[in-house]
Amino acid sequence: MESQEESSMTTSENEPLLEATSPAWSPPRGFFWIQLAIMSNVFLSGFDGTITASTYAVISSEFNAANTASWLTTSYLITSTAFQPLYGRFSDLLGRRSCFFTATITFFTGCLGCALARDVVFLNIMRALTGMGGGGLMTMATIINSDLIPFRNRGMYQAVQNAAYGFGAICGASFGGAIVDTIGWRWCFLVQVPVSLTVLVLGHFVLKFPAKSKSPVPGQPGLWHQIDFLGSFLLVLALSTQLAGLSFGGNELPWTSVWVILPLVASVAFLAAFVAVEAKTKAVPLIPLKMLRGLHPVSTQIANVCVGMSAYAFLFTLPLLFQVILLDSPTKAGARLVIPSLMTPVGGVIAGIVMSRWGKLALLVRIGAGLMFIGNLLVTFLQFNDSNWKYFAYIIPANLGQGIVYPGILFTFLSAFDHDDHAVSASTVYLIRSLGTVWGVAITSAIIQNTLSSGLAEALSGVPDKWKLINEIRHSISAIQDLPPDIQMAVRLVYYRGIQLSFGASAAFGFIATVAAFFTRGKGLERGSGA
Repeated sequence: MESQEESSMTTSENEPLLEATSPAWSPPRGFFWIQLAIMSNVFLSGFDGTITASTYAVISSEFNAANTASWLTTSYLITSTAFQPLYGRFSDLLGRRSCFFTATITFFTGCLGCALARDVVFLNIMRALTGMGGGGLMTMATIINSDLIPFRNRGMYQAVQNAAYGFGAICGASFGGAIVDTIGWRWCFLVQVPVSLTVLVLGHFVLKFPAKSKSPVPGQPGLWHQIDFLGSFLLVLALSTQLAGLSFGGNELPWTSVWVILPLVASVAFLAAFVAVEAKTKAVPLIPLKMLRGLHPVSTQIANVCVGMSAYAFLFTLPLLFQVILLDSPTKAGARLVIPSLMTPVGGVIAGIVMSRWGKLALLVRIGAGLMFIGNLLVTFLQFNDSNWKYFAYIIPANLGQGIVYPGILFTFLSAFDHDDHAVSASTVYLIRSLGTVWGVAITSAIIQNTLSSGLAEALSGVPDKWKLINEIRHSISAIQDLPPDIQMAVRLVYYRGIQLSFGASAAFGFIATVAAFFTRGKGLERGSGA
């Protein structure tokens, strides 16, 4: 996944960009070391995503909280979503260097806190802190590269960034399960700490962007008045209350409970307030509503939010398929994700080559969204006992499509605006996609937990102390391993129905994205070339 922000520069920082606009552009001095520093953070972003995706079921089960396992993922996604655009704003006002270090240090602190967590509440708080930093890892990489590399040369460098993210995802998928099975899940977070420290040291020596002037400009709002704090606060409240309602509804409480209805109603109210603030704020808005006028931008963002929902719903559900239906160990489940994870950077490289040579931005969006739809549809039709090759082959198209569609949507949207608007337009792309990732995880988690809540009671109707057993199963997937064969099969079949419905929802998101993609219109990286 790419970062959140393209950014404009002051005169002092614009020198590299001025050099980049010459016909024969060459990388500035120290370019390799700069790329190593920022791409290491991109690697960490990919690594953290898949290592938690492949182990969240085990981690939540240890804390006897498998029925609220989605919070381990969404607590990160919510804060990451809200803070991504803020890094762009702060980097314009305070400088690239300070924001790069803020993101890296916050991510490092969050990972360390997760490793030391003694209860699930503290763990989720630390995941939220990690998200505050994680929202800036990819963001600052793209911002820094947008300062150094001209737009027409960005395609291949974006492909390199996608490859770095994908390589991190492969490593997270490969080693996550093995780490859990050998030295314990806490090391999934601890192994990220030395990489972050290395990035801090390297960044100290190679990132030489000057700090921004904090002096107010006559006629413009002061520094802090340019940051959309109220919008960010309302967005966090909206997503948190929405997730609470979806998490409790049909899971811990009936859907008719006032404690389910109130958070859902409150989330709608907070979202409405967020839109109202974005329309009238004097700060730089998180989502400029003026950029969402017309068929092309609206269809692009519909595709954008739906591919975010589809991608994370798919990623969230796959580990359950492997560990509950196939009874894989965490090591084997992680190993199953390696080759599919490799397809994401492959798709990114394909997209980079196509963009650089032929443009065809809108076509990339259509192909990528279509592959995500096909991939999710294929896994929906997996049988409870199916051929081994299908569990490998069927999950490849969705990952390949994700690698193609993400940069396709980004540059399709950017190409519709002048360079001066690239910062805010890229911010819009990433924020709306991040909203989709939160919704994708929340919706599919609610589907699975509601299926378990209703299905287990029926499946275990003749079992003594069934409610105690159901409570154990819903709070810890490891409890399934110790069940008698006949009861275990009944439980796994209920899980299978929930997983099928979850993949079906993910396929529906991909279908909507594919339909919306046919209404997009993109130019090439050289503005004016057709797509």
